[in-house]
Amino acid sequence: MTFVQRFDSTLGSIVHFHVVALDGVFTRQDGPEVVFHQGPAPSRDDIAAVAARVEKRMMRWLRRSKLVDDRPSEERSNEVPELSPLEACMQLSFFGGTFVRLDEDGVPLAEADDEDRFRPRGKSPWAGEVAGFNIHAGVTLRAGDRAGLERLCRYGARPPFSLERISLLPDGRVAYRLRKPRRNGATHLVLAPVHFLARIAALVPPPRYPLLRLSGVLASGSSWRAAVVAHGPAATGIPVPETKTSATAPPTCANDITAPPPAATWDPPASARTSLGDGIVLPVYARIDWASLIRRVYWEDVLACPCGGRRRLVAARFCLS
Repeated sequence: MTFVQRFDSTLGSIVHFHVVALDGVFTRQDGPEVVFHQGPAPSRDDIAAVAARVEKRMMRWLRRSKLVDDRPSEERSNEVPELSPLEACMQLSFFGGTFVRLDEDGVPLAEADDEDRFRPRGKSPWAGEVAGFNIHAGVTLRAGDRAGLERLCRYGARPPFSLERISLLPDGRVAYRLRKPRRNGATHLVLAPVHFLARIAALVPPPRYPLLRLSGVLASGSSWRAAVVAHGPAATGIPVPETKTSATAPPTCANDITAPPPAATWDPPASARTSLGDGIVLPVYARIDWASLIRRVYWEDVLACPCGGRRRLVAARFCLS
């Protein structure tokens, strides 16, 4: 699974990919069953070889798309090319703004030394870089760690920014709280309103451009997918959640609609979610219904009625205009 992310932690338009790959291969003998064979961990040379292949293919694509000019500098024009509005927004996403350290009330503290970010960092044994193209392969999951796999997928599919991190300073500038402090202690990125809007505009993906790609045996068109992606509690080993039942008649909601009891016990958290919770919605079937998906992502139980009962969908109307 490849997650295309067009942003970084500072709202810059940095296109990169998060790839969740299998650490092995599947084989099939005569029947429909498949067998997974785990492979060894990649070495530093293996990661460097992948980085070199990525650099070669990307440069070939950039030249074919006429996005790279290999001519000598003296043969190029000195005039600045005219940028489209989107290209101008993307350029603004790399410049402007100040990294500062703010307290809880939004008051700037002592100025941080931004030169600290240019100091050399240690190299990871699981990273490789070739001509500016780098690959990091240091995140692994143990077999059967379903919760860890979902956290990893949520990280790859997360939105570009969080509304809770945005605040307005008294002077009219916009402060965006970083996910973690920088090496110099800065906690916020402060931008002018126009620069902030330009960064947000640059993060909008092009039309008809999917941000999630499935390939190999996980692709929807693969003939092996049905055997590789097992569904159901028996295949995944996930216990079926207990149903909360009542000895009395089920309560009724508006319009005298008899509502069934909830499919699983669920109570909204008192604080912000930091993990999957206590098995809020378990993927025990091939598909999860729409109400459970909303409850899983936004923590909103749309089928809960103020009277204490459960709503039930009886009809839907679609308006085309």
